[in-house]
Amino acid sequence: MLFSATQGHFVLTFSNLIVLLFGLLILFTVITFIQKRKARTLQTQETSLRHTSELLSYVIEHSRYAIAVHDTNLHYLYVSQKYCEEYHIPDRNAIIGKHHYEVIPNLPEKWRKVHQRCLKGEVINGEDDPYTHADGTVDYTRWECRPWYTENGKIGGIIVYTELLTQQKRMASELKETHDYLDALLMQSNSPILVWDSSYTITRTNHSFSTLLGIPMHEIVGKNVGIVLSSLGEGELDRLESRLETEHSLSNVEIHLKTVDGQVRTILWNAGPILDPVDGSLVATIAQGLDITERNAIEQQNKEQLEELKRWYAVMSQREERIMELKREVNALLRELGRTSRYSSVEEEGMP
Repeated sequence: MLFSATQGHFVLTFSNLIVLLFGLLILFTVITFIQKRKARTLQTQETSLRHTSELLSYVIEHSRYAIAVHDTNLHYLYVSQKYCEEYHIPDRNAIIGKHHYEVIPNLPEKWRKVHQRCLKGEVINGEDDPYTHADGTVDYTRWECRPWYTENGKIGGIIVYTELLTQQKRMASELKETHDYLDALLMQSNSPILVWDSSYTITRTNHSFSTLLGIPMHEIVGKNVGIVLSSLGEGELDRLESRLETEHSLSNVEIHLKTVDGQVRTILWNAGPILDPVDGSLVATIAQGLDITERNAIEQQNKEQLEELKRWYAVMSQREERIMELKREVNALLRELGRTSRYSSVEEEGMP
């Protein structure tokens, strides 16, 4: 007789006599061999199944997402550590085998309905869904609930994936508040402001700069900086761009801009880069100006007045010196005539 096993083939050869004498013993030996073989197979399958279960538990436990696996009675089979952290469950192992509503008793009714629908085969999800706790605090979640199936195709329970969005929403709200604040600060600033990207395309400006040039803001945004500053001389513009290319900044640089009505305004510019925090690449450049046209005019006027005063002072100084010389001459003539000097204040020290 030929027997096959995973280790190979086994052949038993016997005669009729041996069968009569040892048939029961041979049969018993074969049955024993088969039973032992079956036991080892079952043990191997159980070991493999246990390993698979442990691996699944390990994968779910250390997932970066909040995951809970329930059976058809909504008892916990597997749960991730992230799930416990987000729902303030201190001991992950303590809830395995417990009913979901026992662990989270204040679960909203809509969730209970979702669970029942999923147990019937539906896949349901939610985006930016508010969840109100017993203490009144609100969390926002992105979630999905879907059934899982046994090897025979029947629903074995449900899997719930949850992502807590509260912190992201808070950060987004704070970012929006900061953006709105900076936007209002930029728009209401009395100083002309320009923002351009790495390709020198203007991305932001404000009313002050628009009013300065007499050009609407929507005609400025999207234009190249060189076009907006076209009133600069070609050499001046080249030097400006070269400096921005190498230093990405300006400090107290005077630039003369021509407005639409032909006026020339002098703007004192300061500019600095906005760098990517990851790789340090240039994201944008923000420049703030100060219109110093009137200040320069006043300074020029003061300079001219000072020069005029210097000229008058020089003239008056020369006149005073001439008067003193005349008084000395008068005193000298009076002395020659034997008379007393009239202007004693101008006499040089030591003179008789």
